[in-house]
Amino acid sequence: MKKLTYLDEKTVELAGVAASVAGGCRPCLDYHFKKALEVGCTHEQLGEVIELGKMIKERPIKDIYEQAEKLIKKK
Repeated sequence: MKKLTYLDEKTVELAGVAASVAGGCRPCLDYHFKKALEVGCTHEQLGEVIELGKMIKERPIKDIYEQAEKLIKKK
């Protein structure tokens, strides 16, 4: 991976965990979770970014369900 200039290792790995959950990539999650622990992230931090990833993933699902319901109700 390209060396990032402005983000520290913890931030990068926490973002990687959130992105892995949001993207539904299990191998990515396993990799970034392990790497995050190695660079000093806590389980509390990881729990929080996992919740963030879930929220990001659930948003478009919620939106499409709402739109589908609106379309069904139109006559």
